[in-house]
Amino acid sequence: MNKLANQNAPDCSCNWFERSAKDITIPVVFDELMNTYHILHNEGRGRSIFYYCPFCGGKAPKSLSPTYWTEVTHEESRRLQDLTKHIKTQEELFTAFGPPDSDFDPGGSMTTRGTPEMPPETTLAPRRVTYKTLSATVDVHVSIDRYDRLRFSYTGRYIGPKKSEQAAT
Repeated sequence: MNKLANQNAPDCSCNWFERSAKDITIPVVFDELMNTYHILHNEGRGRSIFYYCPFCGGKAPKSLSPTYWTEVTHEESRRLQDLTKHIKTQEELFTAFGPPDSDFDPGGSMTTRGTPEMPPETTLAPRRVTYKTLSATVDVHVSIDRYDRLRFSYTGRYIGPKKSEQAAT
């Protein structure tokens, strides 16, 4: 959430979210599972979540998303960053951690049109691997580009919906 946002804002009281989601001319959708409203963009392929009402400034409904994934604590994120900071190549990655729990080879590419001055250029999607055993609560994702450069990211592990008494804590 935006750190500059007004955390003390009241809840939205103008019902703009509900009205907009029902109006087919406005690209707003409601995600019932997560209890969130989104604006669609990029011809419906992208979506951005609303945290506040664009009309009254009130808070959007509270997302249920945190009840579906474990939290990535600052301590665990730092531990994983320290664990991976010296790993620079695929070979070092697999030597340090062994085979990944999942491995997705590049599944696509993007080619630019090209112009009379510039030929088309093709970029391959990166190989993506995931390690689930480096942390009890966090999945470590690694993107490996065609130049063998690594990019690490750490995401909470999917646990499904928590029981209502757990979700309240």
